[in-house]
Amino acid sequence: MTDLARWLSAQTQDDTLAGVILSMAGAGAEIAGVLQQAPIAGQTGPAGATNVQGEAQKALDIISNDIVLNHLRQNPHVSILVSEELDEAVEMSSQGGFIVATDPLDGSSNLDVNVTVGTIFSVLPAAGGPLQAGRVQCAAGYVAYGPATSLVVRIAGDTSVFTLDGAGTWRLTLAAARVPEATGEFAINTARERFWDAATRGYVHESVAGETGAAGKRYNMRWVGSMVADIHRILMRGGIFLYPLDSETAAKGGRLRLLYEANPMAWLMEGAGGRSSTGRQDILDVAPTAIHQRVPVILGSAEEVRRVEDWYRRG
Repeated sequence: MTDLARWLSAQTQDDTLAGVILSMAGAGAEIAGVLQQAPIAGQTGPAGATNVQGEAQKALDIISNDIVLNHLRQNPHVSILVSEELDEAVEMSSQGGFIVATDPLDGSSNLDVNVTVGTIFSVLPAAGGPLQAGRVQCAAGYVAYGPATSLVVRIAGDTSVFTLDGAGTWRLTLAAARVPEATGEFAINTARERFWDAATRGYVHESVAGETGAAGKRYNMRWVGSMVADIHRILMRGGIFLYPLDSETAAKGGRLRLLYEANPMAWLMEGAGGRSSTGRQDILDVAPTAIHQRVPVILGSAEEVRRVEDWYRRG
């Protein structure tokens, strides 16, 4: 079975880019080990601090961020690190050719109930600085810490899935993930309906109407509340994920962060045949203005993303 290093050598002739991905994979493997013992070590609780977004940090947010920092500091090809847990970008190697943007532990609010959480990362060329559109990403990926630990990664072609074995090696288990064009599942936090705009409300109500509505088929709703968990399900079997702009998040530009959540997930979804959108434009074409910029996020099966965009065009 192909391992990650061999796969990378076949995907790119740039050993330095491969090395950056291996560094993030190494960080993911270490975080996986920490998470397995975290309840025993009493590490699932709050850290008593907040990040730059004003969100309460868990102890494991900080531990995971430190693990990523340690792995990337050992890689001379990383020039800058942007992290959800750090106020400012961190300068690494002055000779590095790549920038890494990361959410070291997505979904950490679910740690106390043992729900799948993850590490998300984007790799950008250093020459353009951190504020580059997602379209120019060199690679992106995430690690999903679930019943098995999965690494999902894409350089330029297909989106591929690896599984961490008992010896600490990442083994290729799905060479080319494919998101079905159409689906019968959507993922959204319906408790926020009172804040939704007309397009979001129209899409969801049309879907809930099932066979009797304009969509003409029955839908189920799925919502984990961990972006990695929700996106991994969609990547494996189809669906659509929505965290749209609404009346409560409009002043901030949205809920999810562009550089280290929306862009890498959009890159992976595109490589699997899916689509991404803010509702009005492709996420990968959004021009960043700040390292912690927020955007609306709609990701998944292409037909469903087009339906949401149609609702936005009506308004």
